[in-house]
Amino acid sequence: MALSATSVPHAPPLTRWHTADGLHLALDAEGPNWLATDQRGARLLELVDGRRTVAQLAAEAGLFDEPSRNLQHVTSFLLGVERAGLVAIRPFTRAAYEGRAGRLPTALRELWLHTNDSCNLSCTHCLVSSGPAGHQGLPTDALLDAVDQAKALGIERVFLTGGEPLLRKDLPVLVERVTRHHGLELIILTNATLLEHPAYRALVEPMDRARVRFQVSVDGASARAHDALRGEGTFAQATAGLARLASLGFQTSLTLVPHEANLAGLAELPALARRLGAQSIHLMWPHRRGRGVELAQGFPGVERLLAVTRSLREAAAREGIQLDNVESLKQRANSLPGVKHDLGMAGVESICLGPDGVLYASAATVGDPAMALGTLAGRSLAAAWREAPLTARLRGASLIHNQRSSVDPLRFITGGGDVEHAWCWSGELLGDDPWAPLIDALTRDEMEALGRAGRARVSRAVADGAPLVFHAMGEGALACGDEVPGAVRTLHSNCVLSFEVDRPRALMREYYGAAAVQPKAELCCPVRPSPEDLAHIPPDVVDRFYGCGSPVRDAALAKGETHLDLGSGAGIDVFIAARHVGKQGRAIGVDMTDAMLKVARENQPQVAEKLGFDVVEFHKGLLEAVPLPAQHVDCVTSNCVVNLSPDKRAVFAEIARVLKDHGRLVLADIVADQAVPPQLRVNPQLWGECLSGALTEDELLAELERAGFHGLEVLTRTFWREVEGCTFSSVTVRAYKQESSTVVAQLDHRALYRGPWKSVSDEQGQLFRRNEPVSVDAATAARLVRAPYAPGFDVYGPDGKRLTLTPRSSCC
Repeated sequence: MALSATSVPHAPPLTRWHTADGLHLALDAEGPNWLATDQRGARLLELVDGRRTVAQLAAEAGLFDEPSRNLQHVTSFLLGVERAGLVAIRPFTRAAYEGRAGRLPTALRELWLHTNDSCNLSCTHCLVSSGPAGHQGLPTDALLDAVDQAKALGIERVFLTGGEPLLRKDLPVLVERVTRHHGLELIILTNATLLEHPAYRALVEPMDRARVRFQVSVDGASARAHDALRGEGTFAQATAGLARLASLGFQTSLTLVPHEANLAGLAELPALARRLGAQSIHLMWPHRRGRGVELAQGFPGVERLLAVTRSLREAAAREGIQLDNVESLKQRANSLPGVKHDLGMAGVESICLGPDGVLYASAATVGDPAMALGTLAGRSLAAAWREAPLTARLRGASLIHNQRSSVDPLRFITGGGDVEHAWCWSGELLGDDPWAPLIDALTRDEMEALGRAGRARVSRAVADGAPLVFHAMGEGALACGDEVPGAVRTLHSNCVLSFEVDRPRALMREYYGAAAVQPKAELCCPVRPSPEDLAHIPPDVVDRFYGCGSPVRDAALAKGETHLDLGSGAGIDVFIAARHVGKQGRAIGVDMTDAMLKVARENQPQVAEKLGFDVVEFHKGLLEAVPLPAQHVDCVTSNCVVNLSPDKRAVFAEIARVLKDHGRLVLADIVADQAVPPQLRVNPQLWGECLSGALTEDELLAELERAGFHGLEVLTRTFWREVEGCTFSSVTVRAYKQESSTVVAQLDHRALYRGPWKSVSDEQGQLFRRNEPVSVDAATAARLVRAPYAPGFDVYGPDGKRLTLTPRSSCC
């Protein structure tokens, strides 16, 4: 959006709220889309009415005494809101949403196999009333055939539940068919109490650790709480089984149904999970089914569950354990704007084969004739699923048909409730999910947490009083293939929340790990280091150069400096830097890819031998969490890597953290001439090729300013590729950091701009007219006597003497 003083911005209808600590949120319910801002930003959004010009908005906002400064910061804020999709120069017009019918995928995503009703336990809250005398389940061939047919329908994963799946002696055959033959992910739901028996452990030990995960029921952090629901002695058996799975190298999750009998010690669950080697905890919101009907009076209400879940969330964060209920809500709250979530996937993208040979809408509804899709006897899985009247009803259902959810402003983020819970508690497919208010409150919590995290990353160097966008929906997220604006997605069953939070980085690790083994020509951009910078570097490293610039050359490193290269890959830029910083300096590389780090470390001795010294070190780490202390390096470079991060704001904040005062960043990366179109953003190949995650040049510069960098210069710009009308270029940007002070600034220095322009404005909005002295504070003076400003300014101290920069001098 090109904004001038006469532009008239528009905004969609917004739902607003604010928190006690001054965070303001604005939600476009129909988008859905939202952002978090401060009070000044919220006031500006209220003024955006499709009638006021930018100049009028700046005047009414009255942020600063100087009109030019007002206009600069109001324009910057509105551009940020426009990038977030909540302001435009044309009115927002939308067709009415008519529901999810006809907009859902036609393929299955997952198959549940209710392998048996037989179980070694008789838990008091079991949905299907399983026990030792329960049904043994379908024969092996029937289950294998169902898996084969489901694979042909497009499934990505299989769940085994019961009863107790470990009681099936054919379990290894089922697991082999799912994982090795079809290459699918498998999640096994178990009570784990049998795993200390060698016969049952032998069923598990050969399973593929990369494809098989376990969700283990542990209904309390103590034997007293757990055994009250599952039987005497079962806590010791379940925890031993969970620890055994972790020791065998399996990824495990601990699951619990909240009940008055186990709520008291719930905050201790994360510590237990950590001790037992579980990666996550899952709360299964209560269903009123099976034996659960008898216990329904003991299920806590929404307010009680909310308080307990918040406490559990805090405890999980302290222990480093993922609470996947919260993580799933965070992912929905921060999905790409414009993606609508509408009810659950039961019967639509997920189906369950019961032990009686009947296909059900979900595992939570097995045994309920009203939720049956039909029997497989004499029919294909596809026919039973697609031709069932219930399937058509579920596809035609939508949250807009439920009175409560249709007016909930969070409806397209929360999805309007769980169909399974609505059915179990109300007997209606489109009845009220009793836990929907709980999900709403937790979703608001996650939105506010994202806003606070964004606020915490804003540098103190950003102009005081300027309105800011702390967080916009989708920042830090990476889209899946079905996440494009206008798409409709379904909610996963609450029985298991299988969220691949590491999926973006796993993709990058796999892609660049393969590139470390076999060089990829398509990763290389048409910018190469100079021959003299490559003379001491082995060919193995040079062949794996995947950069898009020469940031080390542009950084002009001095002898004795400490240099850091982020996303160092096979180490080429680190090895180049080592030559420039000399034996008194340091050259550090950080990368997340083991294969690339292996290549770098293997070649480090050869580089040291040719240089005559070794000042190089490599660390494994993420760009969003650099494993170095604060104010540690003089210069940071990064070569075509930042675009790969889904959370670029975190990356820039980390760069600012590790840089010393007045340190510099030289960043070479790919930028786009427009916002990358949705169809390109979800292309994993283009992510690996540094295109899908590219910012526009304006966005890149705005994000660096937001992180507190100043003196931004675009040093080079080179065309790289055009894909579907979107032009990608390689740019190199240099920027500087200055530590902020909390001391009240005294305007006791003077700065004189010499030209050549008639006037210039800095990042703070301070206007400098040619040849007119301007009163400035000490921090501004310190900045103007350094690069890149020094050639254009004369700066004078309180004593009237002209300031000059000397080695190791703070100048003022």
